[in-house]
Amino acid sequence: MVIVTMDGGTTNTRVLFWKDGRLLGKAAAPVGVRVTAMEGSDRRLKETIRRLLDEGADAAGVSRKEIGLIIASGMLTSNLGLMEIPHETAPLRPEELASRMVERRLPELAGDTPFWFVPGVKNMADQDLREENCLSMDMMRGEETEAAALLAHYRPQGATVLVLPGSHNKYIAVTEDGRIAGCLTSLTGELLQNLTENSILAGSVARGFAERFLPEPFLRGVRWGAATGLGHGAFLCRIHEQFFHDKPLEAQNYLLGLLLGDDWKTLVNHPLFGNLDQATFLVAGRPVMQQAYQCLFAQQHWHTELVREELQQTLAGRGALELAFLRGLIQEEPL
Repeated sequence: MVIVTMDGGTTNTRVLFWKDGRLLGKAAAPVGVRVTAMEGSDRRLKETIRRLLDEGADAAGVSRKEIGLIIASGMLTSNLGLMEIPHETAPLRPEELASRMVERRLPELAGDTPFWFVPGVKNMADQDLREENCLSMDMMRGEETEAAALLAHYRPQGATVLVLPGSHNKYIAVTEDGRIAGCLTSLTGELLQNLTENSILAGSVARGFAERFLPEPFLRGVRWGAATGLGHGAFLCRIHEQFFHDKPLEAQNYLLGLLLGDDWKTLVNHPLFGNLDQATFLVAGRPVMQQAYQCLFAQQHWHTELVREELQQTLAGRGALELAFLRGLIQEEPL
């Protein structure tokens, strides 16, 4: 049976075609749920998905009729996606998440082929949320599926923190007994992009992001951010460039340290992440980002493992397959 995994975000949608745990082909497009919000209609999103299913089938060398199952995750399960599926409440095991997948038919997209939607996860139930505990509230759509892949592949022993950088950095707490305890989200990626491209610092960093990791300016950013705060720490990037003649790569690493250092401060003060000294940090992201986190966490003597790049390329798809296996939709574990 050919299985399609489909993950969609704010600005991108991707489909992967699988058979017997092997990737056959894929297709992607720079169209996400943002178009639904902007246009007030899901028409273009659905048109894109129909096209991606055709392109993906061609790339995989199969026909659409051979597809037996489609698994959708990420923002495709939001009110701006294909079908709104309510968040499930942490803590929960991957097996519990799989049991709460929702089956639907979308004949305008795939005839009678079943769609299975993976729900997102939130840190607490709505009825438990109060003003005084709102600092502990968070939610995710898509990262819970990536978490399922990472937990199945690495099978960590003991408390674990999954680090998933992106436009919104996600830090997912996993308990010693393998439950997803919740997450913490920061806008670090968006902040980095805006400071790099749309602020007075654009000249200092040459409107670019670090392609090579430099520990000295990175750690300076961590230290100065802790001492002065994010706002002034950011302007210190320009001051140091002006008076110490930093090259763009140095300024880029400084800015990265400033922002990741701010995430670190939030982590150590967040009630979800207790006893971080005993946890293993499983870090995804591009190589420079992984090196930056490894350097940052080494300052605290935290144990870090880096997610292999080849696994990251298909992380959401492999997580969807793992959840399908746990639900009993496929017979052989894919990882």
